[in-house]
Amino acid sequence: MRHSSFFLLHLPLACSLLWALPNSALADNTTAHSKFAGVYLSHEAGPSMNLSLGADGSATVTEDPGSGATTLFGHWADTGGQVAVKFDALDGRPAEAPMVFQPAHDGLQAVTWNRASWGKVTPPPMKKGSKVKQLYWLTEGP
Repeated sequence: MRHSSFFLLHLPLACSLLWALPNSALADNTTAHSKFAGVYLSHEAGPSMNLSLGADGSATVTEDPGSGATTLFGHWADTGGQVAVKFDALDGRPAEAPMVFQPAHDGLQAVTWNRASWGKVTPPPMKKGSKVKQLYWLTEGP
């Protein structure tokens, strides 16, 4: 009798708590709530790297080591202190090698990149926080 009354009293409470939780809290998706989601831009003159990390796990990297800009698309994961980006294969070509970024000075810094494309140049650090409209004007200017 004692166990059944305990169960009857706590079952409504447990159900109401489950009902109050958002669906994302029940899903196994840590990317959607990652502190890394957002847009990161390099602000230095010369070689550049821009990174967009979507809350849905999508990633876009636009890099220009000085020989022309290339845009890569893929998916990212928060590995607990770094961001790993795995790229999609396009047009029957193999996917680019993954990139890894780590937090640095209010943004992210590449720690793994395509060294064949960049040569001896190191990708610049990127700062977080630019609006999409500002990104458009930076990339589509006169």
